[in-house]
Amino acid sequence: MQKLTRLILNSKMLLPVAMFCTLMIGYLSLADISSLPNLNVKNEDKFYHVLAYFLLNTIWLIALKPFTMKGFKSNLLISLGILTFGIVIEIFQELLTEIRVFDYYDILANGIGIILSFLCFQFFLKRIFENINSK
Repeated sequence: MQKLTRLILNSKMLLPVAMFCTLMIGYLSLADISSLPNLNVKNEDKFYHVLAYFLLNTIWLIALKPFTMKGFKSNLLISLGILTFGIVIEIFQELLTEIRVFDYYDILANGIGIILSFLCFQFFLKRIFENINSK
């Protein structure tokens, strides 16, 4: 199990996966997704924003871990980059589409997902990396 975890977390394949996820979130954010199934939950779209940006930020933090300096500052810069991406997507929704609109609450939901991801990475995943690399 430890070898599999090491392979997944140290894999250089995570960088293309992170890029693919970024492109997919960008595409889905600008496309007409009204035909997708609904959960019929209040503020369902905000839940999707939190989840999508939590996963996106986590994947980028893991994928860039081998290429960045260790520490809080590098992880913070990566997370701020993901937040910037989310803001740009919101602006593009207003400027480039007729079916999507700019929404401050979407940016807030994205930010919540990114903060949760950042904190989880700082407190949990970072320790997993350290344990794997020390063995």
